[in-house]
Amino acid sequence: MAEHPPSDPRAHQAGIEILREMGWPEDSGFADMDPTFWAFTTESLFGRIWSRPGLSLRDRQIVTLAVLLAVDADRGSMNHLRHAHNLGITETEMREIIIQVGYYAGWPKAAHAMARFARILAEPGNGYRAVAANDAGAA
Repeated sequence: MAEHPPSDPRAHQAGIEILREMGWPEDSGFADMDPTFWAFTTESLFGRIWSRPGLSLRDRQIVTLAVLLAVDADRGSMNHLRHAHNLGITETEMREIIIQVGYYAGWPKAAHAMARFARILAEPGNGYRAVAANDAGAA
């Protein structure tokens, strides 16, 4: 499928800049599915929504994580879980976000999210600081 040029090059560039600040690859692994869909996502979601004033990128990341975990979005949550540390979200905070969401959205969803996060933590160079055993117990 041929990629269509963005309808708003400034919004597309803003989206690319947001992705870079978040520490994501520019294609986010989604361009392989459908480059047109990814170009639209970059321009509309990241270039118009994530770049709005009013919330920091860190706050937007926390809100997005909460929603994606609440709906048990496996693929959609992986990049957010994987790269949240680039916006200052710590491993301990991530565990707390998962626990908080689990209480309201359902414990099985939290279990799925914690399993996904554990897989990310097992990746070499994952970017999260290791949590000491006594710190992990509090999470």
